[in-house]
Amino acid sequence: MSKQQAPVYVADLKEAENGVTELKDSILVSATYGGERKAVVLKFYDPENRRIRLWYDDTGHKPYCFVKSDRITEGKLNEIKKRSDVVGVEKVEKQDLLNDRTAELYKIVATDPLAIGGSARVSIRDLVEAWEADIKYYENYLYDEGFPVGAFYRIENSKIIPIQYGLPIAVQKGLEKTLQESNPDLKKSIEDWAWLLSQPLPDLRRIALDIEVIPAEENRIPDAQEAAQQVIATSLVSSDGVREVLVLRRKGVDEGQRTVNDNFEVRFFDSERDLLEVVFDRIVHYPFVLTFNGDDFDLNYLYHRALRPEIGFSKDEVPISLGNNVAYVRPGVHLDLYKTFINRSVQVYAFNNRYSEHTLDGVASSLLDEGKIHLEVPLGELSLYELGEYCYQDSKITLQLTSFDDNILMKLLVVISRVAKMPIDDVARIAVSNWIRSMMYFEHRRRNDLIPRRSDLEAREQAVISEPIIKGKKYKGGIVVEPTKGVYFDVSVVDFASLYPSLIKVYNLSYETVRCIHEECRSNKIPDTSHWVCKKRRGITSTVIGSLRDIRVNYYKPLSKQKDLRPEDKALANVVSQALKVILNASYGVMGADIYPLYYLPAADATAALGRYAITQTIEKCRELGITVVYGDTDSLFLRSPGDEKIKDVTRWADEKLGIELDLDKVYRYVAFSQRKKNYLGVLPDGSVDVKGLTGKKSHTPLFIRNAFYDSVEILSRVKTESDFEHAREEIKTQLRKKYLALKNKEMPIEELAFKVMMSKSPKAYTKTKPQHVKAAELLIKQGKEVKAGDIIAFVKTTNSAGVKPVSMASVNEVDTKKYEDYMRGTFDQILDALGYEFEEIVGATKLEDFFWSQ
Repeated sequence: MSKQQAPVYVADLKEAENGVTELKDSILVSATYGGERKAVVLKFYDPENRRIRLWYDDTGHKPYCFVKSDRITEGKLNEIKKRSDVVGVEKVEKQDLLNDRTAELYKIVATDPLAIGGSARVSIRDLVEAWEADIKYYENYLYDEGFPVGAFYRIENSKIIPIQYGLPIAVQKGLEKTLQESNPDLKKSIEDWAWLLSQPLPDLRRIALDIEVIPAEENRIPDAQEAAQQVIATSLVSSDGVREVLVLRRKGVDEGQRTVNDNFEVRFFDSERDLLEVVFDRIVHYPFVLTFNGDDFDLNYLYHRALRPEIGFSKDEVPISLGNNVAYVRPGVHLDLYKTFINRSVQVYAFNNRYSEHTLDGVASSLLDEGKIHLEVPLGELSLYELGEYCYQDSKITLQLTSFDDNILMKLLVVISRVAKMPIDDVARIAVSNWIRSMMYFEHRRRNDLIPRRSDLEAREQAVISEPIIKGKKYKGGIVVEPTKGVYFDVSVVDFASLYPSLIKVYNLSYETVRCIHEECRSNKIPDTSHWVCKKRRGITSTVIGSLRDIRVNYYKPLSKQKDLRPEDKALANVVSQALKVILNASYGVMGADIYPLYYLPAADATAALGRYAITQTIEKCRELGITVVYGDTDSLFLRSPGDEKIKDVTRWADEKLGIELDLDKVYRYVAFSQRKKNYLGVLPDGSVDVKGLTGKKSHTPLFIRNAFYDSVEILSRVKTESDFEHAREEIKTQLRKKYLALKNKEMPIEELAFKVMMSKSPKAYTKTKPQHVKAAELLIKQGKEVKAGDIIAFVKTTNSAGVKPVSMASVNEVDTKKYEDYMRGTFDQILDALGYEFEEIVGATKLEDFFWSQ
């Protein structure tokens, strides 16, 4: 095919981009701004045809911002009216929540988003003090039209119509019970959430993509902008059965032999352009394209490579476009899973910290028990089949990260999109604070409330904040009850169900209600602070977070455990409950986070103070009831042999006195506490062990020390009685001394002494300070090895001038045993504290028999 002839997929791409005016029930998945048409384009996933359908706004909706009428002169207003990019100015009214009054505003309507807040020219927000001028235009559109993303709609005669789904009878009964138990002013919000969150979750057709490029120079990552090197392989693995690897034949490179038995097709190409055409055809025909770091590399590289003169694609023929650190695909949706899995809230609350490294290999190994193929030789030295198999594995595990556990990740993204009112590709890329921001903005716009500027909130923030107890914190956080060192049998853990969201609801916490303007509310004090809370109206944050909290705790959580529920309803309830947990657990933290646009420190301070109040009051009640509290951590209490009746008593009291639910979370056979906060080891009745905050379980800990740690844990897991515990103490003491002597005498494989740390950025980016793993990486580079961001560096601590060496370059004789002894001490002090030993007692040769034993 000549360069002048358009690839065959271009006609399908153009047809898709023409948009639709009629569409059967489909799910809204994304939105963007179509610059050529100067209109918002909505992306719908059509479950019947399993394709993305585009709809272009034809209602005449335009970008806009607001200016307060008393903050602009008539001259400045006339100057704005005369601008060629201003469509019109009209007077409107909105509720100013901060000042509890109606605000008179000028609504300035413009031709395009850049006129409101662009950087290429003088925008309106640069000329005047404007409100709501920094919201993305497509978000504005979704808020104004009241279109939650992730919900189902149909299109008739170009009009979008929400689909009304009825609830199953069993589900409806649960909702009615929840509504009866909720505050009257939250009922409407709960009903809205139930309608939205109970909609079905369709199977989203998707394809995972990975590319391979040989760097021009060793130890240098290929430059995606320059894209000077050939794309030598691409793999494509889809949810509907596509499994293919496209490999470019190269002079002097053998085809080799196929060794992987997995069912995938390998296709060889003599032309790089022909190979890229197949890739682009797949992109055009799949509604969702998955990558792992595709924003920064894979799609970025493909875009620039295709446009190089020697390849010869035009921009219209490349179904990829680039934004600010984002790569988009046409007509579908691109999800960069690297940005999803580095999201701390996803890692902790959605996947329970099951992974700690954010590389594809690290995430997949932890969640799938399957990782990348580890190469023994550089990429360029692989045969064509070896290269294809290596590339295939990457796209295969990328797809599996979205399909394991019944497609849990894709379902979570859809549900979070519904709650956040945000495109699914934005949800997959950005932090939880932005999810909550979008959710709150949607509610402001729905109620016709003015969204405050940061400066408005800062002006209100001139208040006395409780003294922080953690260095670098702006206010005092949650309470941690000092543990009493030792071992305690029969320990029950009770925790407050969604403590901070519950406090936000019960105590009416929001940016406009904490330190409100009403003189009569100043008597409604927050304990242990100078703050007060409004008594006249419910805050917007309290409404949104409170209703979400109620529907999760009182509805979806019990629903997911209901035995007579249909499997599909139960699965939906599980996913929704998990997604709401992710958002609710972050709802308090964002109040005091600078990056959150509705950041308001007094609200965060008040929430934390009420959390401390709830815990301390509950501890006092436990003491009244004769229950011994051995430990408390933020929202949970560890109770020694409390008995079922006393747990019921304290639970009933918390509900009546504090308005917060207290649940029995777990019962430990025994718990061992050190004197350190947030560090303990608990053994459950089935022998499984919870290890909290102890160094030995951390992934970068050398295998030698980690194995010794888990050997000790395994011994402790067998303990059932106090007499068993004495035997376990002695057994741990004996095995630790043997391990220590093996270290002292350098009798262990050097690989077991390796620390493994990920390179968070390129070695060249470390200019001021160089951590030990970077020093080890530099030694590898000097040996001609390639090291890039995301690589795991395995190194040992040595006695040389650098203090470290890569494992591959070090010998056991160079190991600095003193440093490993210190690390071992730091690891085991935490357990030995609870066992009644000191590390020196374990390893020290203080007696004659110890001296002979060590010899």
